[in-house]
Amino acid sequence: MKSIKIMFFGLGLSLAACQSSTNSQYKSDSIASIESGPGKIVDERFLIVPGHSVGEISLGEDMQEVGKKLGRPDAGDAAMGKAWGIWYSNDSTNGQKNELAIYSSYRDTSMRVKDVKQIRITSGKFKTQDGYTTGQSEYDTKLKFPAMEKISSYLNQQKDTVLVYDAKQDGIGFEFLKGKSISLTIHQINQSVNATYLTLHPEWKLIE
Repeated sequence: MKSIKIMFFGLGLSLAACQSSTNSQYKSDSIASIESGPGKIVDERFLIVPGHSVGEISLGEDMQEVGKKLGRPDAGDAAMGKAWGIWYSNDSTNGQKNELAIYSSYRDTSMRVKDVKQIRITSGKFKTQDGYTTGQSEYDTKLKFPAMEKISSYLNQQKDTVLVYDAKQDGIGFEFLKGKSISLTIHQINQSVNATYLTLHPEWKLIE
């Protein structure tokens, strides 16, 4: 199951090409890619589109379809029809496994379908069309997303301060640790990144 998850997000190598041959949405003999500035290419499986998608997962997508792509999450939290699901990859950043986290809730009052509301990633392999990814400074991030504003601060398990910013009108949020972005969260345009019933990191202490 783990290989299936990694395969669909391009975090595996040979397995990703194998899966693409069975996915009706993608051609087996080519990998669609998008130019990302001079000399840069972003594979669709790694492409971040603020306010829309991360790789092959899109906002508004039925969670049953997400489950077919990723399998069961490795961790998560759920309450009142809302949930965070977390999938871990084999690659790592700063000695920690990278995460793909998806926040979901019921699509409407019929309470029949749960869909994707937010997508959070920590891997630097995922990039926007112009090459933005994790690991960037607050200054560089502000240049690319001038509408970015600080919305909260937390102390993590190591008592380090994590700053949460949101470019609400662009549909992308950021977490910064020691001046560098450690995660990106894609959400609906003009909806706040922290407008969720559940907290992804309940062990973090809100300080601001």
